[in-house]
Amino acid sequence: MVKAVIFDFDGTLTELSIDFSALRRRVEEVGLRYVPEALFRGLDHLYMLEMIYEVEEKLGAPGALFRQEAFALLRDLEVEAAIGKSVYPYTREVLSTLRGKGVRIGVMTRNCPQAVRRVFPDLEEYVDAMVTREDVRLVKPHPEHLAALLDLLGIVDAKDALLVGDHPTDILAGKASGASTVGVLTGRTDRADFEKVGAAFIIPDIRGVPALVD
Repeated sequence: MVKAVIFDFDGTLTELSIDFSALRRRVEEVGLRYVPEALFRGLDHLYMLEMIYEVEEKLGAPGALFRQEAFALLRDLEVEAAIGKSVYPYTREVLSTLRGKGVRIGVMTRNCPQAVRRVFPDLEEYVDAMVTREDVRLVKPHPEHLAALLDLLGIVDAKDALLVGDHPTDILAGKASGASTVGVLTGRTDRADFEKVGAAFIIPDIRGVPALVD
């Protein structure tokens, strides 16, 4: 029985409009004031947030200043990208339908809360809890991100949750925790890539989630 449905945000509940490559370049420009460029070239395998934490650790005492500056820049750019955006036209209806089934709703995102609320200002009317990168250091695909959200929702066993997202990090976080996983094709991940990471279900968009819950 599904007791909770956890949604990613960008690309899942709203259009994915962020240029992550451009964001990373801007963050690296900040980092070049602290470390040589060669260090960043050795961190290309890391996602951006993990890269920031890795540089912070390598810098020692000055690392906290770099992290604060990098995260402030990210927040400003994400909020700017959120201007004029809204959630998909069907998002609120889907969330309301799930709540009508007695399902708890959570949002798990690597984004900042300010950008999320600019896009979805009435989020609290449809969502029971949200965990962003400002709430946990270890974000998805690390299972701690999902664990923190399930704790807020009062869900003891991740097997009672359905995790829905548009990116492999969502699927990997769900699998690491024992939750069922759903890949939606509204982001930049295609069916083959979802199959590669082992998504239990692959659907066009979140309008298919209520049927999966049933």
